[in-house]
Amino acid sequence: MRKKTVAADSAKMSPMQALLAALSDDLALPLLQIKSALELLGEDGFNKKTTRSSAEQMLLSAENGLQLVEAYKLTLRINRSVETLAFEPVAVGAVLQDVAHQLTPYAKKYATDLQVDVSGKLTPVLTHQPSLHIAIQILSASLIRAQAAQVQQKRYRLLLGARRGSGSVISTGVYSSIEGLSDKTLRSARSLTGQAHQPLPSLPPGAASGVLIADMLCSSMWQPLRAAAHNGMHGLATAIPVSKQLRFV
Repeated sequence: MRKKTVAADSAKMSPMQALLAALSDDLALPLLQIKSALELLGEDGFNKKTTRSSAEQMLLSAENGLQLVEAYKLTLRINRSVETLAFEPVAVGAVLQDVAHQLTPYAKKYATDLQVDVSGKLTPVLTHQPSLHIAIQILSASLIRAQAAQVQQKRYRLLLGARRGSGSVISTGVYSSIEGLSDKTLRSARSLTGQAHQPLPSLPPGAASGVLIADMLCSSMWQPLRAAAHNGMHGLATAIPVSKQLRFV
């Protein structure tokens, strides 16, 4: 009986270990960015003007890496049932606005304009607010990097959107100019995590783990991410049921 329990625990942890492998690869990107910035500063003799600009870039890279780590830790706690999700009525529009505000300096680094589009007056959803916030945040940051690496433009646009779906649910997600994100690629990525160096081939290195962590957080709340469209843009979204406890007027 004990052996069976150990085996079950091991199987339960394997997706998290696989996700950790993907996360380790993606964390190399902000570390390399910081390393490169420091090397350039050394070559420039630590010029005061250059140092200030580089310090700002390094801070953004460090914050991005820390966000991924914190998101992974939350996913791990939820997966191991250490933390019970406290569901409550949440205004999706407020979450999207907050994420957009927090990510504005990071988006500016990648010449990206962040926009929030909430279609109509939406009823609050019933969800775990910290998980929803972190999921949208790391998904947005990952798609900001991926879009700038995949599409060669002078300026980019990232849309954080929400609207009422079919039935008593609200669809919310992140939309961009990235091509190749589909339900099929997501299903493949879930099975390839930890086995392939790049489980999401449609995304450049450094972006996959953010999408996969966001997917696991959304799954722990209600539904995993799915390919979706919003105002002519394509991206990834989750569906969350409206709250019957409270309605905003």
